[in-house]
Amino acid sequence: MTAPTWRQGWAAFTVSMLSRTVLGALALLLAASVLPALIGWQSSVVMSGSMEPTFSTGDVAVVRPVDTATLRPGAVLLVDDPDVPGQLRLHRLVEVQGDGLQLRGDANPAADSSLVQPAAVHGVVTMGLPLVGDPAVWAAERRVWPLVGTALGLAALLGLALLHHRPADEPPAGRPGTAATPTRRWWGRSASSAVRQGVVLSSAVLVTLALPGAAALFTDVSSTPSLVLPVAQWWTCGDVGASAGAANYYRLQETSGTVAANTGSAGTGMNATYSSSGVTKGVTGPNCGLNNTAAVRLDGSAGALWTTLQVVNPQTFSVQVWFNTTTTRGGKLIGFGNAADGGASSQYDRHVYLTDTGKVAFGVYNAGYYAVTSASSYNNGAWHLATATFSAGTGMRLYVDGTLVGSSTATTVAENTTGYWRIGYDSIGPNWPGVPSSEHFAGSLAQVSVYGTVLTSTQVAQAWQFAQ
Repeated sequence: MTAPTWRQGWAAFTVSMLSRTVLGALALLLAASVLPALIGWQSSVVMSGSMEPTFSTGDVAVVRPVDTATLRPGAVLLVDDPDVPGQLRLHRLVEVQGDGLQLRGDANPAADSSLVQPAAVHGVVTMGLPLVGDPAVWAAERRVWPLVGTALGLAALLGLALLHHRPADEPPAGRPGTAATPTRRWWGRSASSAVRQGVVLSSAVLVTLALPGAAALFTDVSSTPSLVLPVAQWWTCGDVGASAGAANYYRLQETSGTVAANTGSAGTGMNATYSSSGVTKGVTGPNCGLNNTAAVRLDGSAGALWTTLQVVNPQTFSVQVWFNTTTTRGGKLIGFGNAADGGASSQYDRHVYLTDTGKVAFGVYNAGYYAVTSASSYNNGAWHLATATFSAGTGMRLYVDGTLVGSSTATTVAENTTGYWRIGYDSIGPNWPGVPSSEHFAGSLAQVSVYGTVLTSTQVAQAWQFAQ
């Protein structure tokens, strides 16, 4: 028996196992991008950044065929590009119209200019594989050095995977009374072993990450009833707001400071301000997908948020807020008032508030107090989504948890005033239906949005459904 060498030590073993795990993961990703073709699915390399952050350039989208009659807004579709014959387009469906499908890239500021016909749909995206398609992108862009670097990196990984040399790799002695048993060369035997071991190791890691509660990229059930792809949820509350074009979107994910960042299209000028007391940040929020599970808790006596950039007389708008409470004193969830510093407004309407019994009310003032109120109560300690929309053409509509719970066309004009959006507190006054005991809301808030448009019932339902 030969003396042990450094290639038989723990350092070489660790390097080899890590390299084999990486090689195995790459092999699994490559297989996942190719094997779906055996059941009639399709794989497509993402060649642009129009779907950031859902898809990056070089990702591979795995697409399954779909009955176009079942398509709903929110699905990511692979279609024949309506503007460039012979090319494909990967964008999200935002609306089903009578004369075609309206798509939009998540990173694009507006919907696509051309509608897509149902016959041009290849399928719906079921799974995303990061980075696998980078070589195809580099080849299309004639970028030689990244291709060469990748080839050299793979060769180096394979060499490191074969670094560890077990004593058992030496030719074994023959059985007593027989000639020594012939063996294959160490390199050929261990090269295939390295890949097999890497696949096993990386599979164990991926299975662990796919356990309930882990964050991954997609969740979908294929059109084949027996085939379920347990890859995680992809839609987040933020995606909903971006897709519908929220001007003000407050994740309320801050853990310190007094600024509630606006990530909507109105920009940082519409950042909101937290009150100096009465706000607890970083509490558990609704199930809103990746990195969107935090919220803020307001104490019901001092906690509030408000914007400081004036808005002139909004007559078409939608407001949306997630809330969780057990209060029996009501309080304002969101509204519009003329106080700029977080104090009590003297003019106030366009507001969504809770009654003492936990019912949700939406009020608009126009020489009178007009409000619609839910029949059910929602102060049960669970997360709920309140959405209110208003315009001259649609009147007042109130949704809770994606369902229309009240509407009225009694008023089509809101009070002509300049003001600020207020969250968690403002004046309510004595004359509104179901006026609560407290103007301050006591409970948790998350994912607050303000739109300059009227959300459709489909968009409201999707905002609730995709966060479940």
